[in-house]
Amino acid sequence: MKSLILFTGVAIMSLFASLLHAQNNCKVLITKISSSYNGSCKKGLADGPGEASGIDHYKGEFKKGLPDGIGTYIWQSGDSYVGEWKKGLRDGNGKYSYKYMGRDSVLQGGWKEDKYIGDRALTPYVIEYRNSIGRVSCMKVGERPYIKYKFSRNGGEFNNISNLLLQGSSGSERNTASFTGFEQVTFPFKGKVTFSAPSSFMTSILTCELRFVINEPGSWIVTMFY
Repeated sequence: MKSLILFTGVAIMSLFASLLHAQNNCKVLITKISSSYNGSCKKGLADGPGEASGIDHYKGEFKKGLPDGIGTYIWQSGDSYVGEWKKGLRDGNGKYSYKYMGRDSVLQGGWKEDKYIGDRALTPYVIEYRNSIGRVSCMKVGERPYIKYKFSRNGGEFNNISNLLLQGSSGSERNTASFTGFEQVTFPFKGKVTFSAPSSFMTSILTCELRFVINEPGSWIVTMFY
């Protein structure tokens, strides 16, 4: 009996060690954040949500070992960038905070291949994808940092939905009778909503999906018409 317990314990420890070894072998391809990594992995490279550290620090989305998607990068100097990345470079909309001659400075707007191209590229929001959703309304109603979802059919609010799944790049998820969405978010905010709902004639069940990015800080109501 003791031998069986000992064998089981050794097996569990070996499994844990192998998982840890596999995690440590998950590579980040930017040297300054490659010392340690914790997060999703695919084919030996950081892929999906994760956190990497070294001289600098990054937390956000990865793809093929590089920051790709929404993420926050903090340099050793204390400078930081919060926004969109592509293939390890700032690309899209984001906010860069830094010191210039001892003063706090900010560059916010559009970036292309790690270069700032100005606030002309900044749009309040972008609808990236929708399925079984006729149209989407994104309305800014205040300055508090939250994203609230509404579901509408035939001009009225409709809540006969199921399998609701919310994903957000920041904030705290809240789902009550009066509020469905995320509070205390940071921008840009990348969101994904999936749910099931009956079709207009109640003859089938629709699988609905919305993916979007909101760049402008504030209180937002995102209404899905389906």
